[in-house]
Amino acid sequence: MQKQLPTHAQVVIIGGGIHGCSVAYHLAKAGWTDVVLLERKQLTSGTTWHAAGLVGQLQGSHSTTAFAKYGVELLREIEAETGQNPGFRQSGSISIAINDERMAELKRKADFASLFGVEAHYLSTAEIKERWPLMNADGVLGGIHMPSDGSANPIDLTNALAKGARQYGANIFENVKVEQVLVSSSEVLGVETEHGTINAEFVVNCAGMWARELGQQNGVGVPLHACEHYYLVTEAIPDLPEDLPVLRSYCDGTYWKEDAGKLLFGFAHFNAKPWATKGVPNDFCFDSLPFIEDDVMEVLELAMNRVPLLQETGIRTFFNGPESYSYDGRFTLGPAPDIKGYFMLAGVNSTGIQSGPGAGKALADWIMQGYPPMDLSEMDPSRCEEFQARDLFLRERCPETLVLTYAMHWPNRQRESARNVRRTPFHHALKEHGACFAEVQGWERPAWFAPEGIKPQCEYSFGRQNWFEYAQNEQKAARENVAMIDYSMLGKLMIEGVDAESFLQRVCTNNMAMAAGKVAYTLMLNDRGGIESDVTVARYTDVAFMMMSSISHTRRDYLRLRDQIQPGEDVRLRDVTPSFGVLAIMGPRSRDLLSCVSDIDFSSSAFPFNSHQTFYIGHAKVTAQRLSYSGESGWEIFITPDFAEYVFDVLMKAGESFDLKLIGGEALNALRIEKGFVHWGHDMAYTEAPHQIGLEFVCKPNQASPFVGQAAYLDRKAEGGGPFLYYVKLNNSMPLLHHNEPVLCDEKVVGFVTAGAYSYTLNTAVGLCLLNITEDGFKGPCSVMVEGEAVSAEVSRTPFYDPESKRMLQ
Repeated sequence: MQKQLPTHAQVVIIGGGIHGCSVAYHLAKAGWTDVVLLERKQLTSGTTWHAAGLVGQLQGSHSTTAFAKYGVELLREIEAETGQNPGFRQSGSISIAINDERMAELKRKADFASLFGVEAHYLSTAEIKERWPLMNADGVLGGIHMPSDGSANPIDLTNALAKGARQYGANIFENVKVEQVLVSSSEVLGVETEHGTINAEFVVNCAGMWARELGQQNGVGVPLHACEHYYLVTEAIPDLPEDLPVLRSYCDGTYWKEDAGKLLFGFAHFNAKPWATKGVPNDFCFDSLPFIEDDVMEVLELAMNRVPLLQETGIRTFFNGPESYSYDGRFTLGPAPDIKGYFMLAGVNSTGIQSGPGAGKALADWIMQGYPPMDLSEMDPSRCEEFQARDLFLRERCPETLVLTYAMHWPNRQRESARNVRRTPFHHALKEHGACFAEVQGWERPAWFAPEGIKPQCEYSFGRQNWFEYAQNEQKAARENVAMIDYSMLGKLMIEGVDAESFLQRVCTNNMAMAAGKVAYTLMLNDRGGIESDVTVARYTDVAFMMMSSISHTRRDYLRLRDQIQPGEDVRLRDVTPSFGVLAIMGPRSRDLLSCVSDIDFSSSAFPFNSHQTFYIGHAKVTAQRLSYSGESGWEIFITPDFAEYVFDVLMKAGESFDLKLIGGEALNALRIEKGFVHWGHDMAYTEAPHQIGLEFVCKPNQASPFVGQAAYLDRKAEGGGPFLYYVKLNNSMPLLHHNEPVLCDEKVVGFVTAGAYSYTLNTAVGLCLLNITEDGFKGPCSVMVEGEAVSAEVSRTPFYDPESKRMLQ
């Protein structure tokens, strides 16, 4: 007989897969024993039970790699703690390459591993063949060996976590379905189950492939969709080595592992299909899906070629099971944007077993301490726009995430599904001028422009891609002449009301008590002194301001502002992003161009930096702010959509006399990196304080009322802790920097490149980096690891291009 449900719990966790059990275990182990986990059927019965159980520590980001590394540590220890063997075998893993580009990617991954102290080293083809004798070595160029990887039994690991959770005081109930999460006044009250109500302070949605539908009941976007995922298990193979490493052949789309004397091999599909498009069946439990040979035949043939033994070995299990994939390949981990006390962990893209222990611990820590334990901004549920959590979008986009799992992880790789969702007023005109579009938050944004006669399509590479020369010419135009870029997709948030100024003084670090017509660059901090966002704010009237956000963080900034409004404050927020097209003009001749199309004075005395004015371009009334993200003198021109194409045509016509050049995001990124301008989410996040990033100049702590996070920022500044933002350029003009390359000082890893590009002006690769050294502790020669080679580099605390900013202020 099942024990009776409690009527109250501090935390209720929905879902008894590896993530729910991990959250329960880590909460209870930390002393939060009033925890209830509810599983609709039996533990692991959704997707956990049929996972392949691979444990690979090297993931795609700092946070997911940290999760996986912690997972290995827990796998080594949990049996001694709970008595439950998780079935962990540390047999290592080998990833092979059959072309030069894949080899370059693997070497970059091995470089990345060094940031975490995870061993990863190159193996020759002969060495791989020695360790994996069943492999056909034809075409194999070499590979990367990670000795501390391996595999675990998903059911045993989950049961170990559940047993540990119970030992520490948590309650776990099986066969209890949560009917709905109870919410009132945007705050969690508890859950309603088929066996009664449980009141709770926190509810955690770990419902796996049911998480999206559960979230939809309360308007919570959980951007994932279940997709069909296949693997096969052979008959027993005589004398199969038990210590056989996990073998991954990304180019073949296949992985292999030893499984109780058999081989399990699975696929990263070339063509993936969404499953349960009309909803996941309520009675789904330890079930599989129909196995359709045509869906995997192409990959199966590659697998049989790579491991010829498969051609003469019977198949015991043909398995097809659902796995949850997100629209952008990132987890969803953290609090729901609109409901206090509602947390979620879902959409982990077939990495649940290796990431589950670490992800569950991170979420448990977030709940207990009230803030994330590390930079988890890439997983923030508030990154997701409303349309990106709708079933229509997810059915199109999520299967592509599965397809890309083993595909090349090219720098600037673009998704092909669910495109042309959001377009600026200049889209068609830019397309006619040869724009190759990249997608950001659904927006189609020019990445670069193809010359006449050249197809605007990327040919990906870790080296110089086909657009390299074109983007160099775009940089040249911005540095030496005049260039124009579409900024329309940047976020535009109106902050209005009698209390707008005092509100912004509280939430922003810079002085917002500026005159109408002024613009200020500012930060928003959290209570720990960390940077939550960097934005520009323009004052229009006594009661109206506009805040401009980066493309990816508009919703996040809006929600932060909304949540900072205090009861009784007369502050109103409006997202007016689509209400204006924006064209940015930059370069030493930008003033000359604008003077040709308008009759106002664009001199620095009449139109100073950090100001805005309203005037006419031809027949169109526009507003322009004098700012720069390129390091050159420039203006950002705001135009209502009805006049947008007209103004574009006027500027292009006038620009013929100045050789005006359209530029895209690739060129702008290089311009801002060589100038040393940062981007939130790449070069900093809420874990870094202003003194670390060199942004103290926009922190004005001597105001009459302190800004949010002021005391913590000053404390952190006094402590002087790092890491610190530095600027790096290679002393060799051939290698390229993208991001995450380790930086070495005196042959020791001291940090990593946060963003990299190739500078036209400096004729070499440049980057921003976070380093755990101060100027006083800077010793020995510096280098950057690029594809396994230490490339000599120059590192500086000041930007390499125009460090005094004379050009953009002139």
